[in-house]
Amino acid sequence: MELNKENMRKLLFLAAFSITLFLVLQNLSSVIRAARVVLGLLTPFFIGAAMAFLLYVPLQFFEQKIFTSERKLVKAIRRPLSILLSVLLVAAVLFVVIVMLVPQIAETVQILTNVIPLFFRSIPEWADRFTQSFPDFNQWLETLSIDWNRIGNSILDFIRNSTSRLLGSTISAISYVFNITFNLIVASVFSIYILLNKEKLAEQAKMLLFAYLPERRAERIIEISRLAQKTFYKFVTGQIIEATILGLLCFAGMLVLRIPFAPVASVLIFITAFIPLFGALIGTGLAAFIILMVNPLKALWFIIFIILLQQFEGNIIYPRVMGTTVGLPAMWVVLAVTLGGGTLGIPGMLLAVPVASVIYTLLKEAVRERLKKKGINHAEQKQ
Repeated sequence: MELNKENMRKLLFLAAFSITLFLVLQNLSSVIRAARVVLGLLTPFFIGAAMAFLLYVPLQFFEQKIFTSERKLVKAIRRPLSILLSVLLVAAVLFVVIVMLVPQIAETVQILTNVIPLFFRSIPEWADRFTQSFPDFNQWLETLSIDWNRIGNSILDFIRNSTSRLLGSTISAISYVFNITFNLIVASVFSIYILLNKEKLAEQAKMLLFAYLPERRAERIIEISRLAQKTFYKFVTGQIIEATILGLLCFAGMLVLRIPFAPVASVLIFITAFIPLFGALIGTGLAAFIILMVNPLKALWFIIFIILLQQFEGNIIYPRVMGTTVGLPAMWVVLAVTLGGGTLGIPGMLLAVPVASVIYTLLKEAVRERLKKKGINHAEQKQ
């Protein structure tokens, strides 16, 4: 290999990379701790970027559908006014959810506190009726000694002790609330700054890429960024519409069927519906448990109703609302949500589908390009 200037630069880079990798592996625990500290410091900015992206959805609506005039005054106030209306819209939705949810949760906790002992005391009566119908099961049940009252009291004691510990840690709670408040304030300011200057920031990022990367690579990164932005925007918009429709249908159906806790169950379905694939099941399980404590028969009807509603949603609503929004086959959706949830929990489940869709699209383009170079007709391969 000729030792010219370019090759010397590559060798120096390889040597520096090898030394850095060796030092990182030698001090891996310290590097992980430092990374956690840095991520903790950057958390408000990550949250702010996420908030900016969520606010970008109503912002686009206000700018493109409401404030469309080309007058100087309208153009001057279009962006600030659209951001203000977007923030007010999101705040109003959160306020309505909290107003609906908090009283229902308080009422539910009170009812559960009164109902749980009665529920466990009634279990022996249900068991007696069941065993009278199935004598063989009765013989097996007699070999077990279960004190249902004790189990019910243990659950109540656990709830009370947990509540006492939660209320007792006042200093920790205040510190936690302060940190959350501080992070939310910083994140909110950062998100508004991003929205106010999104075109300028995009231009600066583009200039940075072209300044330090080869032109072809910079253009490819910009192309991938546009694909990711388009995919995430469509995904978020579709999920909002779908979750809203599902929550409203759940609320209307529960009122018609006279199933208790309609507001809290509908809000749970609405919130958990943002998690692709498994979200509605999580909300159904939580709501069914609350209803079960009051009326087991209504809980059964609720589960049947949600199953039918999900079939309607999956076959009619979802295809019409989402369509081919993310362009990801169902099998890969299941895989993406499973891996995302196992790696990052609920945030991973939320991000998994659009991220997997971007990767899937890029991989599909790369495969087609390679097939084209090899002279293989993609249409013939599909046949």
